[in-house]
Amino acid sequence: MSAPRRASISADRGYGLILRWNQGVASRGRLAGRQLPIPSTPTIDHYPDAVTSELMHHYHRIVSAKLAWVDGPTNPWRQVIVPLAGASSTVLHAVLALSSEDLAVRFPIGHPRRQQLQLVSMCRRNQALSSVARLLCHMRQEGSSTSQAQCALAATLILYNVELLGAASAKWRMHLEAARVIRQWKDHALTDAGREDEIDAFLIYEQYYASVFAGLTTFDALEEYEAVPLTDANAIFGDFIIIISRATHVERLQYSHGHPIDSSLLRTMTGDLEAAKARMLQLSLILRWQTDQACSSFQHLVWIFYYASLIYVYHVLARDGSLDTTRQSWRDSIFAHLALLVDKRSFAHDLVWPLFIAGTECRGCPQKQEVVAHEIELVMEISGTLDRRNVLS
Repeated sequence: MSAPRRASISADRGYGLILRWNQGVASRGRLAGRQLPIPSTPTIDHYPDAVTSELMHHYHRIVSAKLAWVDGPTNPWRQVIVPLAGASSTVLHAVLALSSEDLAVRFPIGHPRRQQLQLVSMCRRNQALSSVARLLCHMRQEGSSTSQAQCALAATLILYNVELLGAASAKWRMHLEAARVIRQWKDHALTDAGREDEIDAFLIYEQYYASVFAGLTTFDALEEYEAVPLTDANAIFGDFIIIISRATHVERLQYSHGHPIDSSLLRTMTGDLEAAKARMLQLSLILRWQTDQACSSFQHLVWIFYYASLIYVYHVLARDGSLDTTRQSWRDSIFAHLALLVDKRSFAHDLVWPLFIAGTECRGCPQKQEVVAHEIELVMEISGTLDRRNVLS
């Protein structure tokens, strides 16, 4: 049990209430593998109006593929969120806001269709936010079930992705903070918080991953370090993300409080990265791929994440510049694996952070800077505006 703490979502942020607790967050147990009583197979054909049906099909085919670390038959952005949208108007409003916003950018600025879709997105966004606020109020006053808490968290994470499409960082950070508060409140308030099903695991990982990336380029108030338990089903790149989070936390401690860096930590994290790489390469042999090309591309992506993580960890923990040449060789290895990654369309948004890290090692190298710029433009061309680049800005 952690030390006593308080967290809140203030009313002026749009959620309409304050969630507070004065005790620590209870630790969570291992996944129990339970499922919510929602349809086991996503259904998108039962919506009565044509607009909703069109937007749900766009989400099902296009948007969910962009959001997933690895798209495939078990993509939770499709297998979890679509059934939740069918069972909860709160989640449905958020999904339609995201789908319409993503579809809108396919039309030129000033096009009537673009304006119409953006209006739909704004309307659905407001409905989702109001619905989340009402749901949270009901949960606070009347108590809540696991399904209600999951719907609130899912809708908030989707709204976070809506605002990533172009809004100022204050908006998407608001939703990310709200997701953190909902998750912690859920863990503390629900009687079955010590047990997690696969839906909980997916939502927790997405909130955690988003928070880690959001904290990489800011020096906000130091947060308590946390990690999440991993399972193969939802932990794509999870080992890497946890190590990145640990390194960021060490950097913040050193920056905020002048804490000395343990000399053994670099060796420990390097070993952890080796283990993470091995685990992800092993996972590539277990995941269901539609083509051998996709499997090979994923393996190159694992190597890219490995070298990018090494660069980041050494930036934080080895600041004497003695390994500059080594970091440059890691940068070149990123480029080498990038050239061999044939299926970039399936993994476009996964490349944003590694390219960002590779770019930090290209100062004074105009040709390599052009390579990074070209690859980022290619990622944006493939994935559209729905990726994590705004988090790194």
